Amino acid sequence: MRTGPLIRPLLVAVIVVVSAMFAPIRAMATPTHLNPISLSFPSPQYGFVLSLYECATLTCANLRATDDAASSWSAVSIPNQLNKSLKLDLWRTNGSSFDNLTVHFADRRDGWIYGTIPVPDAADPTYPNMVDRLWSTHNGGKTWRRILLDPLRITLGVAAMATHGPWTYLFGGTNTSARSYILATHSNEDRWMIESKDQMASPAGGTQLEGSFSFAGSSGWFVAGNDRGFTASARLSKDGSWRQWQGPSVDDSSFTPIAVVSSNILLIEGQSAGFVIPPASTVPQGWNNGASWLFISHDGGATFKPYRQLSRSYQGGYANEPVPGLPATPIPGVILLQRATRSGDELMRSATWGRNWQIVLRRSITQVVFTSRSVGFAIVQRPSNPMTTTVLRTNDSGMLWSDVRI
Repeated sequence: MRTGPLIRPLLVAVIVVVSAMFAPIRAMATPTHLNPISLSFPSPQYGFVLSLYECATLTCANLRATDDAASSWSAVSIPNQLNKSLKLDLWRTNGSSFDNLTVHFADRRDGWIYGTIPVPDAADPTYPNMVDRLWSTHNGGKTWRRILLDPLRITLGVAAMATHGPWTYLFGGTNTSARSYILATHSNEDRWMIESKDQMASPAGGTQLEGSFSFAGSSGWFVAGNDRGFTASARLSKDGSWRQWQGPSVDDSSFTPIAVVSSNILLIEGQSAGFVIPPASTVPQGWNNGASWLFISHDGGATFKPYRQLSRSYQGGYANEPVPGLPATPIPGVILLQRATRSGDELMRSATWGRNWQIVLRRSITQVVFTSRSVGFAIVQRPSNPMTTTVLRTNDSGMLWSDVRI
């Protein structure tokens, strides 16, 4: 637990409460075609799903909650300004689907919504500017308030959030100093403090900055980066701060989340980013041409070693794009990964530590959340219309999946 002093406190004064944002959206009839984009389950019974839907050709958002493990759902208010901003753009036009909007709840009362939204452009109202926003609630969504990002030094927006014990963490970067930061607060307030005590970098180019937190007991790991590689990594220390860590020792691998089997056993799916030619001596033979491998650590992340080759090229690769929650290891020996094929993405499952694989879903997956060893949820494309999404549930550690009615 936290024993050291809190450093560089960023007090509640940095939170600007806009009165209009306290006004909740009145509960309306459930839209007929919700498209889930983000799931958050702070407990096996209690969860939230953030969805988008078409409202008179515009884009609207919907937040719903369950307290019975997804058997039933009820409407929850969302920030007033969020829906006002989404309605500035037509549904899924200009390649903009706002799928990076994310909901994260620490418990049934304390939650956040973050991501990129449009705002009016006075010079050209036809094409609104895209900006990063963060809102919080501490009464289960009855009221929301906006948190300014500039004072938190994350002008590039929030890239990831996670809760561990009484603390909630967020990660983001800045476009002014090429730095990135982990911040922490007690989950029942927004008293954010910088907790990454060592310098963390942001990507110099490539795709959008991404991050991922993983926990097992009192241990915690964090990695960040993009398609060009890992740019930051940290371990959770005993005083509650995040200290520099070597991270996955896989040169020239694009960013990938860490799957935690136990406090000692960690897995990553590494895919050649193609920027180091010839490959470094630390990668396995056949690392060129987008090859993807499973790497394993048996010492809590001190070292990672090649474990199993997944593919020899980008086609058929298992790490085409990072998916929140993948790789998933709900029970030791079971691994779930997404694979890219010529006909589309597939969710693959192994019950033999990666020796044998089988296809369990022939759909593209955007998030996986396991709430227990057996029960998990996934946001996937609908087979009838790949531009829309739905939520599936598994009760057997990812073997069989069924639709969830939201």
